[in-house]
Amino acid sequence: MLVILHSGQTGVERGAHSAAIASGLSIAGFMPLDKRDEIGPVPPDVAEHLTPCFDRGPRPAVKANVGIASGILLLVPDAERAESFTAMAAVVQAARSARVPLLTADSSTNVAAVSDWTKQLRETSGSTRILVTGPRATRWREGESIARRMVSALAMGL
Repeated sequence: MLVILHSGQTGVERGAHSAAIASGLSIAGFMPLDKRDEIGPVPPDVAEHLTPCFDRGPRPAVKANVGIASGILLLVPDAERAESFTAMAAVVQAARSARVPLLTADSSTNVAAVSDWTKQLRETSGSTRILVTGPRATRWREGESIARRMVSALAMGL
């Protein structure tokens, strides 16, 4: 079973959420304790799938999601420069520290390659949990549609 993880933020994560809902995939993840994104409260239809994260420190929800992920799909405007985008270096570092497989992708990435990568991830406790994350909508508007396309393709098993 494929589970899409995210923390409720706008942009890439909301695109992954909407594609998972439309495709019938399971959704889980941790969101900030205050249940807010960069523009206000996380919408109830998104928040109902997430658990508030009680950890302290910088980016606790991201770290908690990395901790339960089988793999991380990091979607950015330019995969060659992923760490140059705001907050993405923290995601990459968290993945390295937790030794969680990371695939960095952008709009030119072949969805079949993403699907193949996903199929190679270890299943634990009956599921493969993919953290889909990337820049927020205020920093990359196109991220939401790219995440929808990638997660939809994963659901179809491409």
